[in-house]
Amino acid sequence: MANRRPSTAAQRAGGYGYILVGVEPGTVQGVLPVDFEKLVGQVKAHVSDGVRWSPEYVPVDGVQVLVVIVDPPHPGDRIHHLRKQLDNHQAGTIFVRHAGRTDPATPADLEMLEGRLLDRTPSLQMTATPIPASIEATPDILTATQQWVDQRRPGLLAARHQSTQRTPGISDFMYASAVNSLGALGPTIKPDKRTEEQYVAQVDEYLDEAKDALTQRALWDLYRHTPAQLHVVVTNPTDLGYTKVRLVVHIPGAVHRFPDEWSDMAEGKRVRLPVRPTPLGTPVTQDMGWLAHLANGSLGVVPPIATPASYFTKAVGPTTGPAFNVRDSGSVDIEYREFDLRPGETLTFDQVPLLVQAEPDTTVSASWYATAEGVRGRLTGDFDLAIASSTLDLLNLDRDDAES
Repeated sequence: MANRRPSTAAQRAGGYGYILVGVEPGTVQGVLPVDFEKLVGQVKAHVSDGVRWSPEYVPVDGVQVLVVIVDPPHPGDRIHHLRKQLDNHQAGTIFVRHAGRTDPATPADLEMLEGRLLDRTPSLQMTATPIPASIEATPDILTATQQWVDQRRPGLLAARHQSTQRTPGISDFMYASAVNSLGALGPTIKPDKRTEEQYVAQVDEYLDEAKDALTQRALWDLYRHTPAQLHVVVTNPTDLGYTKVRLVVHIPGAVHRFPDEWSDMAEGKRVRLPVRPTPLGTPVTQDMGWLAHLANGSLGVVPPIATPASYFTKAVGPTTGPAFNVRDSGSVDIEYREFDLRPGETLTFDQVPLLVQAEPDTTVSASWYATAEGVRGRLTGDFDLAIASSTLDLLNLDRDDAES
């Protein structure tokens, strides 16, 4: 088993080989346990130290079964042979494991083992896994924003100006003096000249702009919504370091990248909502700061001034780990920037925002491959992604962080 081809051995059980002693098809006979020190010493008399193996006893149905575990072969391994005569086999005999039996090496086996010996370039060994192994489906943003419009349109169309009372505590004399002063300084209050049709047009225009703004806000939020991002972690389980590792993850099916224009928008500031039209009949005041408030009788009502934190660009994902490039040609290919992977290191990659149109409670099978500088061939693997329902908040898109 130590004389196997590495690539062939790796296809099963991680490359490990197992020999069971004390069992046969349909029967568990067991063995009389032998002290490991004695057992290993007897085997070493015939097998070279280059063969990596270990024995274990496993209890089965009241008896002990010996399990001999042979480590996976690697490129550059020596050709293993008998160190001393065993039965009719002379010292130097090379055994190779074939399907269901062990035989002396054939010429083809020797060529394979010679090639393995000469192939001293280390192989790439790493794992790539998603954490968590799930990703949320993209919610129906357009339906949510249309519902917001439909809920607010009747109230806006029915809104009419209500006369405000002047600020309590201001005497008639002070109010009259202020009004006279306003007249002298030039501010004027004019009646609303909009017709019903013009007001309806303003409301419709506002709702159209609001729907666009809410859609952009939803995409802005989705771009930062961690459960809707692919989060890959790679681990190097070996004592070898790798340089310039290139990892590509392929996700088939209804999974897509963010279009460039959406990404550009999402990486900027969160869009502001348009200004709602004043109710029909609202007088038009030529604004002069506090004088206009006094003229409207609202001196004591100071509108709040706040700059929501969400108006500013937020960092997207962690700042460590390699960046990525996403290609979308019907399926998604995520190529991470080349990185170094130290012995035993676990590296966390940037989170990748994706648009997942697969149905919730389904599974998408992703595949990946990796190459590294100075390593021949490429390593492949796969993992499953469970599709979950979206938890993105679409009910409060008209609110900002400072308000919520």
